Amino acid sequence: MKLDHYSLALIELTQHVGSDNYYSKLKDFFKVTFDFDELIVLQFNKSADTKLHYRYGVEGTKNILCGEESWRYLTRLYVLDPFYRLFTDKDQEGFYSLDEIAPDEFASSYSSYFNFLSLCDEVGYLFPIDEDNCLHLDISRFGNNEKFSSADKELFRQLFIPIQNLCNSHLAMIGESSETTHSNVENVLLNFGKDILTKKEYQVCQLLLQGHSTKAIGTIMTIGYETVKMHKKNIYGKTFLSSQSELLALFIDILQADSLEKDVDHLSIYVDEQ
Repeated sequence: MKLDHYSLALIELTQHVGSDNYYSKLKDFFKVTFDFDELIVLQFNKSADTKLHYRYGVEGTKNILCGEESWRYLTRLYVLDPFYRLFTDKDQEGFYSLDEIAPDEFASSYSSYFNFLSLCDEVGYLFPIDEDNCLHLDISRFGNNEKFSSADKELFRQLFIPIQNLCNSHLAMIGESSETTHSNVENVLLNFGKDILTKKEYQVCQLLLQGHSTKAIGTIMTIGYETVKMHKKNIYGKTFLSSQSELLALFIDILQADSLEKDVDHLSIYVDEQ
């Protein structure tokens, strides 16, 4: 990285706050500083579809948001994204790597939906906008690239406040979009299993959907390994399913429905239809 290129990119970025080219200049600034294949700028909302503000991807690189997968993620599957869950469940802000925040079996559980077979590494920022909205900058490497180094991550962290300030200024200048599409996706997740499972079984079910292993669930809930296995057996018995992968597949299939009713246990409906 040459200091003059870095300074020029930062000046360009600052000068384009509030313009249509802001996120493109943000990409240019990051490109001077880091090597990466994709930059996605998303706006998470706890009760609405995720908005795609900007996407840059290296031509010819297989990536997360493309075609049908892009639509499925933005309208439904974002509810399972560890970055989204970190904002929604814990109101967190800051810089994180996916390895740090993802449940221990997330990558293998959702490989067919998030293209983890091609994802090398993923890091991102969470910039809260208000109580219900958060700007997420997602930066990824694909294929046989190396993961982001410790030095890379430390520099990302040092840039958190200045980039957050610039993004906040940009959002304030462009104003709030009127294109928000309200969604029941989060509601569907929170109600999944509540009518047919016990309180403990429901907690286990929610953690299974997020990609946690039996051991991790025991740690989170402070219960024994065998107790978690018993709850899982009860869940599968009540739902006519036989594994975590089948539970995940069912939930994702339900998310693809044309309409999602609010305050309804869709798992209970599925069971009643069997």
